[in-house]
Amino acid sequence: MGGFGSGRHGGGPTVESTFGIDIDSLRRHGLIRLGRGGCVIRGGCVIRFSGPYHDLDVEVETHIDGPWNSWVRLKYSTTDYWKNEPLAIDDKIFLATSRPPFGGLRWWFVCPRSNRKVRKLYLPLDGRHFWSRRAYELAYASQRETKYDRALRRARKLTLKLGGDPADDEYPDKPKRMRWTTYNRLMDKLVTADERTEHRHVVFEAALS
Repeated sequence: MGGFGSGRHGGGPTVESTFGIDIDSLRRHGLIRLGRGGCVIRGGCVIRFSGPYHDLDVEVETHIDGPWNSWVRLKYSTTDYWKNEPLAIDDKIFLATSRPPFGGLRWWFVCPRSNRKVRKLYLPLDGRHFWSRRAYELAYASQRETKYDRALRRARKLTLKLGGDPADDEYPDKPKRMRWTTYNRLMDKLVTADERTEHRHVVFEAALS
């Protein structure tokens, strides 16, 4: 479910660098389910996160008693990022429901910070509580990439799709079962991506001269 760390190019934490809880995952594991006889309380489940800085065990208890009286309780021990003091967290996060057009019942977390319905809650390195992405102002790692990074990643992806090796200096030949129209379209994209990465090298070398 992800580990801790700051963004690739500085700034605040990214979604990929946090610990996250998905309500659909809780539902698939039977922790969020309406009972025929009314209230359903489930506990004893532990979500174990593993990251490069430390691990985290989150004890989960759910109280499901209809769309207006349901919540998830998250209990865990962490450390104050700034004071380096132990913290015992015991949060109750309320749930909400909606009715999709195709039928059924969809469950949502209600973010304790923003009071918005969300599917996922996150805990960054310097956070104490599981809140929504907007509440923590989390970005995705791809949003922190420079134009050069995106072009380089795109070129590598296209090369692999064409059956080539990104470490080679030559463009890959057309795979046997690929249509020429498809090959030419992918090659055009690959050449464009390479031109953007080459422009980065030209600018960098000119700065050194």
